Amino acid sequence: MPSPQHSLPFPDPAEPAIALVPAKPPALPRSPRTWYFIGTTLFAVGIYAVQMLVQLVIFILMIAYGVAPTGTAAELRALTLNGGWLALCLIVTCPFTLGAIWIPVRIARQSFSDYLGLRWPSRSEVISGLAMLAAFQLAVLLFRLALAQPIPAFMTETYGSAKTDGTLTLYVVGMCIAAPIMEEFLFRGFVLRGWSLSFLGPIGAVVLSSLVSAAMHTQYNLFYMFWIFTFGILLGTLRLRNGSTWLTLMLHALHNLLAIAQVALLVSSV
Repeated sequence: MPSPQHSLPFPDPAEPAIALVPAKPPALPRSPRTWYFIGTTLFAVGIYAVQMLVQLVIFILMIAYGVAPTGTAAELRALTLNGGWLALCLIVTCPFTLGAIWIPVRIARQSFSDYLGLRWPSRSEVISGLAMLAAFQLAVLLFRLALAQPIPAFMTETYGSAKTDGTLTLYVVGMCIAAPIMEEFLFRGFVLRGWSLSFLGPIGAVVLSSLVSAAMHTQYNLFYMFWIFTFGILLGTLRLRNGSTWLTLMLHALHNLLAIAQVALLVSSV
C-alpha cells in the first residue's frame, strides 16, 4: 500500500524538485541605433567643447613654458596668427576630436567606419568629385576678382609666419590634413548622419550642417564665409550621394592645399 505522503498534491521534499516556473530566456543583445537631431546636436556640442578644452590646455602650457606672450592684445593676436603654432594646435587637437566622436558611436553600438561613412570611393566618384571641386574653385576665383576681394589676411599672415619660422611643412600638415579630418569626420560624418535621419531630412541636414560649419570660420569675412557654406553644400551632397566621407575629406584637403598655393603665389609675386 502506498505511503500516505505520496498521495499529497505536492512533491515529496525528499524527491528532486520540479521547476514550476519556466526559466527566463537569455536577454537579447541590444540592436545598434543612430543618434537623431537632439542626440547628435548634444554630442556635437560636446565634441566641440573637447576641441576648445584641448586648445585651451595647449595655450596654458605655452604660457607656462614662456612660449606665449601674456602682454598686449596685439601680442596675443600675433600668436593666434602664427602658422606654426596654429598647425601644431590643430595636429594635437585632431586625435582628441576623433576620440570624442568615437564615444557616441560606441555608445550607439555602431562601427566607427560605418557610422561615419568611411567607405573608399570608386574611381568614377573621385573623378566626378575633382571636376566639381575644379568648377567650385573657378567660381570662387571669378567672383573674387569681380568683387575685388583680397586673399584673406588670416591666410597670408599664417602662411607668412610659417614660412619665416621654417614651419611651412607643419603648416601644410595642420591645414590640409588635421583640419579637414576634424571637420569632415564631425560634420559630413557624424552630424550629417544623425541630422539627415531626423525631421530635417537629407536636404535640411546638408544646409544646416554647412551653415554651422561656415559660421565657425569667424576668421574670414562674409564673402569667404558664404563660399565656405557653399563648399559645405557641395561636400554634404557628395556625402549623401556616394556615402563616402573619405571622398569629402580628400576634396577638402585638396581645396585647402590649393588655397595655400594661391597664397604662396601671391606672396612670391609681392
